[in-house]
Amino acid sequence: MERSIAEFLTHLTDRRYAALTVRAYREELRRLRDFAAGRLKRAPAIPRDLTPELLAAYAASRSLERTADRRPISARTLARSLAAIRCYLRYLERRGHPMGPIRSALPRVTLPQPLPSAHAEQALNALLDSLVAAVPADDARGLRGLAAAELLYGSGLRVGELAALARGRVDDRSMLIRVFGKGSRERVVPLGKRALAALRRFWAASGGEPRAGDPLLRGRSGAVSARTLERDIEVLLARLGPSAATHPHALRHSFATHLLDRGADLRAVQELLGHQNLRTTQIYTHVTRRRLKESYSRAHPRA
Repeated sequence: MERSIAEFLTHLTDRRYAALTVRAYREELRRLRDFAAGRLKRAPAIPRDLTPELLAAYAASRSLERTADRRPISARTLARSLAAIRCYLRYLERRGHPMGPIRSALPRVTLPQPLPSAHAEQALNALLDSLVAAVPADDARGLRGLAAAELLYGSGLRVGELAALARGRVDDRSMLIRVFGKGSRERVVPLGKRALAALRRFWAASGGEPRAGDPLLRGRSGAVSARTLERDIEVLLARLGPSAATHPHALRHSFATHLLDRGADLRAVQELLGHQNLRTTQIYTHVTRRRLKESYSRAHPRA
């Protein structure tokens, strides 16, 4: 089974899956391997030992696991685990092994669909405007946090995308950013004037504008980590009040929600966010079935 797992992970890498996704799939398949070896009392053989009974037992065992603080694992964690196994079984099926009956033994996990929080347009813009005047010109970290907030809200970036962004990917003249998203898919997003002004203030306070191959937002020892940017953003958004969402993703969600509220096309928002599936965009932007029906009634000639 070890060889089969290694070939599958190589396949994922060749398909340009994200490194974190490959690592998560590796951990899950090794967990399945250890479970199968414990039940069979020997190293499992692929695909002979992957039976519906074994996978159903593994899913049940996985659902009973607990986290480090003794809490049951979440439905989302269980769903991701089973999704990794399904992906592996589909890979085996493409290699000529019938896996349909075996895949059906894995249960479907019902996930909650909470909508990410979006900040009110007036409150968020008032906060960012006040920070422009409040952050001193020599406060490099404060200016970096402000620039990060302007980019996340103004361009709809993920915080990981922003942390990995190089200076050469930002075109000041055309006011566009070329960014690599999930699955190494490239997309082009707009660069706002306020975001560019915040970037230039940060560069002036941190030693000058970076070269093309340097990180767009740097720290003391080079590229700044996504976790550091998260902490910077959390400090800024905490000023909106104790009940306000402080995670950086709230800015990305606000970006999409405010675009739709002003009449932006759903497909255009999907492209700007880098979503592969339109349903993801609908969830992230508070698009309800009622709203979709209203749009259909207004726009379709045979509605």
